[in-house]
Amino acid sequence: MSKMSELSQILDDLISCGEKIIQTANAIKECFTETEAPADEPKKKPAKREAKAPEPETPSYTKEDVRALLAAKANEAGGQFKAQVKAIVKKYADGGSLTDVPADSYPALVKEVEGLADA
Repeated sequence: MSKMSELSQILDDLISCGEKIIQTANAIKECFTETEAPADEPKKKPAKREAKAPEPETPSYTKEDVRALLAAKANEAGGQFKAQVKAIVKKYADGGSLTDVPADSYPALVKEVEGLADA
């Protein structure tokens, strides 16, 4: 056998091995990405999933976070928003103070306070 035909045979074997590795990798990948299908049913490629827009996550606030935001807004522009901030807190609180505001109302309260602007 000549050197060229021997080299050609080695390259063919190498290509064959590479193809087997690709087939094996694809089979392993299918095991982890495909749901159980009946054995007699031919395997199909998994359908592409449409990318969903991520749902906006509601930020979580601690009482200290909200208190700091309220204080900053109340003192902003020389205390211009102080009365409005107090009114918003009373809207969300039974007793009229931040201590009485339920924690699940913090995001709405913060959004409303952040919406205050110069009139």
